[in-house]
Amino acid sequence: MIENLIQSNRIAIYFQPIVSIRSAKMMGVEALMRVSDENDEPLSPIFVFDQAKKENLSFALDKHARIRALNAFKPLLDANKELLLFLNFESHLLDSAISFTDFAFCSLANEVGIPPSRIVIEIKEYQIQNTQRLKEFCDFYKERGFIIALDDFGAGNANFDRISTVRPHIVKVDRSLIFNVHQNFIHKEILKSIANMCFNIGALVLAEGVEAEEEILSALKLDIDLFQGFWFARPTHTLVEKPIHEKIGYIGEKHTHNVKTSMQHKSFLIESATAYASMIIQALHQNSALDLNDFLKEFDPIEAIYCIDANTGIQTGKTYISVDTNDFFYPAKAGDSHALKEYFYITKESQRGNYLSQKYISRASGRMCRTFAQTFLYKEEERILCLDLKVSSLS
Repeated sequence: MIENLIQSNRIAIYFQPIVSIRSAKMMGVEALMRVSDENDEPLSPIFVFDQAKKENLSFALDKHARIRALNAFKPLLDANKELLLFLNFESHLLDSAISFTDFAFCSLANEVGIPPSRIVIEIKEYQIQNTQRLKEFCDFYKERGFIIALDDFGAGNANFDRISTVRPHIVKVDRSLIFNVHQNFIHKEILKSIANMCFNIGALVLAEGVEAEEEILSALKLDIDLFQGFWFARPTHTLVEKPIHEKIGYIGEKHTHNVKTSMQHKSFLIESATAYASMIIQALHQNSALDLNDFLKEFDPIEAIYCIDANTGIQTGKTYISVDTNDFFYPAKAGDSHALKEYFYITKESQRGNYLSQKYISRASGRMCRTFAQTFLYKEEERILCLDLKVSSLS
């Protein structure tokens, strides 16, 4: 079957664009194989590659598809010298005895006249058992000028250690982590961790399979800039760039608006928290035995109130809290140290004398909160008033 498909020219190459929002351009295309039978009915690429395995023709099919992809890409590169070709290959073949040279990326690119620097070799690392051979393959082709990408990262048995071992130029995060990421806190945190790890080793992150603008906007908030998916364009035999650029422009404007709105929201939070703190501080000056539970009842966004010594970070009194606690999550008490908490040491150094933390899980309640800290003088001693703000009340 496979030989017949190759000889009868039933294997076509489609391209799907890969875009950079911040650069406002299409920076590459991924070559995708499409196959039809003798009745011109489409055949699943997965089925075709599975059949190639059965016929022991995986390498022959893989090489033929790459030749077709390189030839189809050449006119696109001639029109745009900066364009990248993302090129797949059957990664499991790395566990075979095939030499790196025989994979023929160099010779095929040279025959077609495509510089290695324009080719991104996509590797599904989870399909490969031999980590050492994976690293050697990547090093071999990086030394020859090719770009290395880990494909579908997060799918299957993805190995985080391999990011640091292989040190790819690009990590393509699998659709399974991108789907509905704006509503899935766990996936968002996993994606954030992957992105931070990649940035720390100098690798770009590409979000695959984006189908909703909310997914793209959530990824942009994590500083992910490269995208591929149906939202921008489906794979096609002939690329039409105008609608792609229109969508890049649209999502760029939406992201810019969101950033400005977020900055305004943060300013509003700081202003509101500053007002809360000022009222509490003023009341403390008038009555040192004041029951701060009254403020918790009056100001619903506040979950907890406590004071710490601005010099030592030691809590100076009880924590007033508006939610139930348990044996695992419970509030700090007088004498507990906050010296290593950001809201302590950053507030001390802040010229404004206050600080609003990022969201975190409160050890007092087990809920998401943000802490606003404000310095003040109390009986000639410098203190820091801390207000734990409910995230649910701030959104």
